[in-house]
Amino acid sequence: MLSVIGKRYFILLLFGVLIYASGCRQETIPQHRIGFSQCTGNDDWRRNMLTEMKRELFYHPEMQLLYKDAASDSRRQVAQIRELLAQQIDILVVSPNEAAPLAPVIAEVYSKGIPVIILDRKAATDSFTAYIGGDNYNIGKLAAAYIASTLKGKGRIVEVTGLRGSSPTVERHQGFRDALAHYPGLQVIATLEGGWVADKTQAAAAGNDSAVEKADIIFAQNDVMAYSMYRYCHDKGITHTRFIGVDASPYPDAGIDLVSRGVLSASLLYPSGGKEAISMAADILAGKKVPRNTLLQTVLIDSSNVKLMRLQIDKIQAQHQEIEKQQSLLQEQRSLYQDQQHLLRIVVTTLCIAFLLGIVLFFILRTNRRINRQLKQQRDEILQQRDQLVEMTAKAQEATEAKFSFFTNLSHEFRTPLTLIQAPLESLMDSRQLSAAQKQQLELMRRNVTHLMRMVNQLLEFRRIESGKLPLIVSENDLPSFMTDIMEAYKGIAMKKHIDFRLISRQPGIKAWFDQHLFDRVLYNLLSNAFKFTTDYGKIHIYLEKPEHHSDVLIRIEDDGTGMDEHTLAHAFELFYQSRNNEHKGTGIGLALTREIIALHHGSIEVKSSKGTGTTFSITLPGTAAPFAPEEIQAEAPSTNVIHDALHSYIEDTEHPLPLTTGENGGRENEWSLLIIEDHPDLNNFLADYLREQYEVFHAASGEEGLQAAFRHIPDLILCDIMMPGMDGIQVLQTLKKDIRTSHIPVILLSANNSEEQRIKGMQHNADAYISKPFNLQYLSQSISSILNNRALLKDHYIAAPDTRVHSPQSNKTDRKFVNDFTAIVEDNLGNDQFTVEDIAQQLNISKMQLYRKVKQLLNANVNDYILEARIRKGRYLLVNSKFSIAEIAYACGFSSPAYFSTVFKSRAGQTPKAFRDQGSKKAGE
Repeated sequence: MLSVIGKRYFILLLFGVLIYASGCRQETIPQHRIGFSQCTGNDDWRRNMLTEMKRELFYHPEMQLLYKDAASDSRRQVAQIRELLAQQIDILVVSPNEAAPLAPVIAEVYSKGIPVIILDRKAATDSFTAYIGGDNYNIGKLAAAYIASTLKGKGRIVEVTGLRGSSPTVERHQGFRDALAHYPGLQVIATLEGGWVADKTQAAAAGNDSAVEKADIIFAQNDVMAYSMYRYCHDKGITHTRFIGVDASPYPDAGIDLVSRGVLSASLLYPSGGKEAISMAADILAGKKVPRNTLLQTVLIDSSNVKLMRLQIDKIQAQHQEIEKQQSLLQEQRSLYQDQQHLLRIVVTTLCIAFLLGIVLFFILRTNRRINRQLKQQRDEILQQRDQLVEMTAKAQEATEAKFSFFTNLSHEFRTPLTLIQAPLESLMDSRQLSAAQKQQLELMRRNVTHLMRMVNQLLEFRRIESGKLPLIVSENDLPSFMTDIMEAYKGIAMKKHIDFRLISRQPGIKAWFDQHLFDRVLYNLLSNAFKFTTDYGKIHIYLEKPEHHSDVLIRIEDDGTGMDEHTLAHAFELFYQSRNNEHKGTGIGLALTREIIALHHGSIEVKSSKGTGTTFSITLPGTAAPFAPEEIQAEAPSTNVIHDALHSYIEDTEHPLPLTTGENGGRENEWSLLIIEDHPDLNNFLADYLREQYEVFHAASGEEGLQAAFRHIPDLILCDIMMPGMDGIQVLQTLKKDIRTSHIPVILLSANNSEEQRIKGMQHNADAYISKPFNLQYLSQSISSILNNRALLKDHYIAAPDTRVHSPQSNKTDRKFVNDFTAIVEDNLGNDQFTVEDIAQQLNISKMQLYRKVKQLLNANVNDYILEARIRKGRYLLVNSKFSIAEIAYACGFSSPAYFSTVFKSRAGQTPKAFRDQGSKKAGE
């Protein structure tokens, strides 16, 4: 108990020390991000704006400024604002380049709840928090008043505007013109567009040279353009013209400097608003209410006040520099203080930890022996568990070997009965007394016996390789000759499918070491797969090469077939793996056996494939005898003729299966029709031939095709396989049961999977029967007959209207489909009291008159009488077989009221619903 208390005390004390050590005061970390998007930063006035912002940020260490310069490109500025938005800014400050292009993105930022401060130039949107800028309209008026005073109300003026469409340009121009309207002696002889920059200003002046020469005074909307016009006139020798600008920046060759030098007559001070923007952002973050529009005041600077303004600006800049210097010193002192704090806390923490370690050392030494005893006990338990695992592994290995041995012996036993089946079959097929149908069935049996024999042989070979009992007899072989012999057997298939099948070898006489009777199975398997998955007019190329400085030989088999998806590619060489997406399903043995044979030859095999582009198998084989043991090398070279009878089973798999036959019913008109959906063509044809004597048979080779046939023919019953490529049988069943056209059709599922889980899954989706392969044909036939007869009895006895069989002697499939659709619509809407004949006509896509004529012709009944009779029959059934009240039954059968139901029921049944129920209950009791 003392030990536990000591540990707890140590942990608490150590935790307190760590808190003390980590409690040093940290430098203020910015908590808010201010995003600033400036249209351009390459002029003095814009640089002054950014400088003012940074100075003001000294007083707000909790804010961080993220700055973006768009270089006068509106598209770039839009992209930069989106970048700032992605950086999770708290406030956006934006100085637009143009009013219209930036309006959507500013509105987007504002709609996300982020405050937006528009600085200097306005944007064409009302979605912003506040605007800060100079009174541009008043600037224009002040410039006009100054010109009128200077020229004494008479003279010629040239106006140089900024970027067309920007708010300062528009407002300064408007204020200038409005003020000039009061001075009729002042005439604006030209308006030039300078775009705020010198180059464009001089180009505009060159295009209006005559107007510039006549001007008494030139008013430019910023100092850059005014100075540019001064230099242009100076170069042209024009000396009588005076110049006025806007901005009055305190930099060399800027507004105040130019006025003091006499270059400009005057410049109107245009505040940048940088300081005000940061102050307003701080107020917004503090939750204060800010004005929506803040107009900064301006003043005209000329020779009378330029010296005073210059002194004031120099003094302000000196004060800011002193403040920055003090901030720097304060930061250094703060860093020094923090370092000392860190050092002191580290020393204190070290002493505390040393003291604590001394305390805890006592408890460690005290509990060391007990821990050692526990560790020894755990070690003994682990060793005991290890011994048990080794024993269990040995038993599992023995059980696995026993299973494989049983599997191998069982495969051996399969060969004898298969031989006894194959031999009589071949004897029977030689008989001349067989009919064409009998020969077709015997050929079907022979093909499947051969296929089964090949599967058994592959399993035996795989087991022998895995157990190390398959002898390997290798020899040096001429690889091109060997490949040519193998390819000879596939030339007929290649010609039949118009496939470009060729051997490409740029190095003659390539030699490789392999066992002919094993390696031929590798090539048979890969080529058979290539021909299976390559469509007509495709290509299959075999490449042979021996890379320089390598002893191995490379074989590549390329095709442009359907290819494999990523999941199938990852499991291509796994034993018994089958992809459900492949059009041709196999056993999952061939590629696994191929890999084992290649590994037995000390080679390798790789596959590259993608869906829809083809597949490439790459095989490497030894070019020398070095990897093989002496007893594996054959003394004499064998014959290169490797084609033998086993090849036929591979060739048959590559050929296209027989197409689905439609067959004829011998001119008979069968009462029932059924649809067979089965992807195996032989089984599909066989079932169709067998059932065609009793039914009208339709069939399809895939789930998608089967659905189309079901909607087209509306059969009376559907036989559907479960395991199919693409849409499987369960998906087909779900689609059929959800569609009103086919929901009533009984479905029998066929599957080779006989597990209870698969049966339950099929029945959960409303299958009418589940029959496992292989099945008894008579059982299948009786199941179909039983389901159809029971459906007919139920339909006639309970819900169906009067006889729904077609009464017309010239009935056809179209008429039966119409009757099926008509009865399905009626039965589905029996409980709907708003259901009318017009609803039926609309769903059948025919007119009301056509519907009356068609039903009268085919069913010998009136549509309304048909619906009423169906409702009465449903009412009879519910009265006898349910506990619903008569009123509930009336509404369930689509009658508007119980009284109307009773009236109609009595007129057709001869007694009231209550009497009918009582009579039925009495009969049930007897």
